[in-house]
Amino acid sequence: MKVARLGSERQKLISAQKRFDDTVISEIEQELEEWNHVPAATSLHDEESMHQDRDVMHCSEAWRNGLLLYVYRVFRWEQGASIPMRILLRARVIVDHVIACRDEHMIARQALLPLFFAGCELRDRSTRRKILQLCASWNERTRYYMFSSTKPLLEKVWAEQERRGFENVWWGQIIDNEHLSTFDHLLQTRICFG
Repeated sequence: MKVARLGSERQKLISAQKRFDDTVISEIEQELEEWNHVPAATSLHDEESMHQDRDVMHCSEAWRNGLLLYVYRVFRWEQGASIPMRILLRARVIVDHVIACRDEHMIARQALLPLFFAGCELRDRSTRRKILQLCASWNERTRYYMFSSTKPLLEKVWAEQERRGFENVWWGQIIDNEHLSTFDHLLQTRICFG
């Protein structure tokens, strides 16, 4: 929440042609870079507890990398500049961690937002297909709207990247536009990532 608020504050200051002090976001970034999963005391009690702890670690790492990806995109990247390799690496790491979680358990589904961020950054078609497959599988099992709504949003981002060039598209603007668009003159689109 703090990172999202800082992003909003930064945007308002930039719009008013004022300087944003990035001290706080730099501190958050440093904390995220230094964070490490500490296994639960019971993580080696039996095989199931070991698997549960590893799933928690993978989900936590997906979120940690997702937050770092978001920080890089919102606070470090300039639209039109090439996408830094560290953003692409974070995106791939997110996908790897989500895939590493056991499929039968709910924990991987808790990483939908970082997985969405990764999907917006990666151009590799096989990785994109895997992300869509995960969302479809999760939707099939749960019928939660958030899983089925992710696919069309990713497809809009990808289409816009194809049309305008990958470096020229900030997916946050596409999300904002979707949120503000109306479909019944009374209701706004709700984007829910869990």
